[in-house]
Order: sequence, then C-alpha cells, then structure tokens
Amino acid sequence: MPPGDLDALAARREEPHEGVWRQNVPAVLAFLAVASQWRVVAGGMGGIAVIGLDYTGVRCGLAAAGIRVTPAIWAGLQVMEAEAVRAMNGRAG
Repeated sequence: MPPGDLDALAARREEPHEGVWRQNVPAVLAFLAVASQWRVVAGGMGGIAVIGLDYTGVRCGLAAAGIRVTPAIWAGLQVMEAEAVRAMNGRAG
C-alpha cells in the first residue's frame, strides 16, 4: 500500500487480518497509517540510527486517516514502534 492511500487503508479495516489478534487490529492499522513518520539521526561512517516515530507527524497522519487514538491504540502503537526501532537499528529481540 503506497503511503497516503487512504482508500486502501479504509478497505483494510474491513478485511480479515490473518495473524493479528482481533483486539490488536486497530493499533496495527494505526501503525501502518504512520509507518513513514520516522525520526532518524546521522551516525558514524555515513549510517543512520532510527530513534522513533515523529509524534507530530503521527498525530497528523492519524487525524488524516480518520483514526481516533484511544489509550489502547496508543499503547499498541508504542509497542510496535519500540520493536521496529530495534529491528531497523539491527538489534534483534
């Protein structure tokens, strides 16, 4: 799904989500809606390090996608953010 394809995102809300527990689907969809909003810093030797989501961009992205953020969605999004940061920075866990 290309970034910004809100029709595709809306359609995914109605699809079965194999491999994702039903209670986690809203958080996963929220994460996918803002998956391009990463903050990075320059590292040594021309590399980069991902430090986390840009929460200002996340707020705008979720609002644009029509996603109302509940405490459960926010918590799920932060869990996925932490694991994605670890994976993108090459730290398995």
